[in-house]
Amino acid sequence: MSKRPSPHLANGEFVIRLAEPADVPAILRFFNENRQPLAEVEPRRPESFYTAEFWQMRIQLNRSQFDDRRSCCLFLFAADNATVIGDINFTNHVSYPFHAATLGYALDHRLWGAGRMYRALQLSLAYMFDDFNLHRVMANHLPDNRRSEALLRRLGFCREGYARNYLLINGLWRDHVLNALTRDNWRSLDHTQPLLQTPDGR
Repeated sequence: MSKRPSPHLANGEFVIRLAEPADVPAILRFFNENRQPLAEVEPRRPESFYTAEFWQMRIQLNRSQFDDRRSCCLFLFAADNATVIGDINFTNHVSYPFHAATLGYALDHRLWGAGRMYRALQLSLAYMFDDFNLHRVMANHLPDNRRSEALLRRLGFCREGYARNYLLINGLWRDHVLNALTRDNWRSLDHTQPLLQTPDGR
């Protein structure tokens, strides 16, 4: 499949885009400097995750999956478009008839509390709803992660459930709160798909 136009989302405060091979040192710096804060909320990572070889391969994989519309794994850069300050990942993308993806995100712990991730997700969600033609974005958080809970509520996500022993986080099976944001005015962009119908079939 040919390369699709890469997203470049910016607002003067930050830039959101796919990573390039030249970004590997900045990516490693971000993950190493945030290793402990992220370990408390994300699955345990092997030591190979913190190597340049891993990220050279991962960047190629991310690009391939983006071109195939299987995922959209973005990095959040400072206004200089060189310093990585976070990541925003839309994975598990499924098109017809689900039109959904799962959202994950992380921000440099030194920047928490200033509203950056809220503004970054506003841009990223708008892009995904339009470019990937999503109807639903799902995002889950640990029950005690009040910061993530408040962020998702502010973005309009609704709580949809509670999953026991949902993910292996830092070596322990942890419960998660399940949330989703849907696009009410969704319309199919593919004319080969059935037209959107009302519940009674009209």
